[in-house]
Amino acid sequence: MTSFALAKKEGALGATLLVTGCCTGAGMIGLPVLSAKAGLIPSTLAMILCYFFTTGTGLLILEATLWFEGKVNLLSISQAILGRASKIVTSFLFTFLFYCLFVAYLDAGGGILVNLLSALPPFVVLPRECGILLCLAIVSAMTYIGAQFIVYVNRLLMFGLIALYAALISLGLPQVHLAHLAHMDWKASVAALPVLLVCFGYQNLVPSLVHYLKRNVEAIRIAIIVGNFIPLLIYFVWDFVILGLLGQDYAELKKALSHNELVTGLLEETSHFQFAIVFVKVFSLLAILTSFLPNALSFVDFLKDGLKLSSSSRLASHLAVIGLVFIPPAVCTLLYPNLFLKALGLAGGFADVLLFGLLPSLIVFVGRYIKRLQGPYQVAGGKPFILAMMLLSLFFLLLRHQ
Repeated sequence: MTSFALAKKEGALGATLLVTGCCTGAGMIGLPVLSAKAGLIPSTLAMILCYFFTTGTGLLILEATLWFEGKVNLLSISQAILGRASKIVTSFLFTFLFYCLFVAYLDAGGGILVNLLSALPPFVVLPRECGILLCLAIVSAMTYIGAQFIVYVNRLLMFGLIALYAALISLGLPQVHLAHLAHMDWKASVAALPVLLVCFGYQNLVPSLVHYLKRNVEAIRIAIIVGNFIPLLIYFVWDFVILGLLGQDYAELKKALSHNELVTGLLEETSHFQFAIVFVKVFSLLAILTSFLPNALSFVDFLKDGLKLSSSSRLASHLAVIGLVFIPPAVCTLLYPNLFLKALGLAGGFADVLLFGLLPSLIVFVGRYIKRLQGPYQVAGGKPFILAMMLLSLFFLLLRHQ
C-alpha cells in the first residue's frame, strides 16, 4: 500500500470515528428510560428508522456541500440556495438547538454531580442548584481556556467513557434476564423518536468532513454510513443490557418517565443490581461532559462568527460571548427542574428535524431541480427519496403535538 493510499485510509477511519463520537454521548443516559417503557423490539425498530433518516439527510447535506468550492457550512449553503431569510431562520434554529441541549446537559450533569458528591464524606446532601452551578463552572472555565485544552480533556474523558461502557456491558450481560425483554408497547416507541434523533445527530459535521477529506466522496460516504451505524450497535447493546437488568414494574417505569429520570434513577427505582449503579452514574457524567464540552466550543465559535468577532478580540468580548452561551440555559435549568428528557425531546423533535431534516431536503430539491446545480455526487433515489425525507421530517414534527 502506498503512503498516499495509507493516509487516505487513515483519513477515512478518522472521519468515521468523528461521526461516531459526535453521535454517542448524553442521549445514552436518557434513552433507556424511554426504551424501557416501549420495550427492546419497538425501541430497536425506532432506532433503525432514525438511523436511516439521519444517514439519508447527512448524504443530502454532502451533495449540497459539494456544489461549492472551498469551505462552507449549513448557514452559507442555505443562504446561497434558499436566500438570506433562510440564513436568519437557520441561525435561530441553531441557537435554539444549542440552548435546548445545554439545558439538558446542565440539568442532568448537575443532578449526577450532587448525587456523587453527597455520597462522599461527610455525606452532606447538597441541593440541586449546587450541582448545576458546579457543572456550569467546570464547563464554562474549560471553554474559556480554549479549544486545545478541551480537545485534550475530551480525549481523556472519551477513554474513560469507553472503558466504563465495556465494564458495564461485561458486568451486565451475565445478569440479563431475557424475560424482561419481552415487553412491547409500540405507542411508547413513538415517544422515543425525538430523543433518538439527538442520539444519531452528526449532520452539522458533514461540511467539515468534506474539507477534512479533501472532497473524497467515497471516503465521506463511508464515514457517514458506517460512522452512524456504529452508534446503532452501541445503543442496541446498551438497551439490551440495561433493559435486561430492570425489573418489570411498569408503574415505576412510568413514574420515572413522568419525572424525566435518567438511567441512573431508573436503575435505582427498579433494579436489584446495585453494583451497576455507581458505574452508571460515573459513565453518565462522562457521557454528558463529552457532549457538553465540544458543543460549548462549537456554540462559542458559532456566535463569534455571527457577531464577526475574531480570535484576537478583546477579553471583554470573549467573556460576553461565553455569557451568552451559558447564562440563558443556566437560568432556565435553575428555575425549572427535571428538564433533561423534555429538553432533549424538544431539541430532537423540533430544532434537529427542521435543521437537519427538512432544511437539507429543501436545499437539495431547489438546488438540484430548480437551480440545476451539479456536483461530483448525487444521492440516489431522485425526487421520491427527497419527498420521503420531507414526509419523515413532517412526521417527526407532528409528534411534538401528540
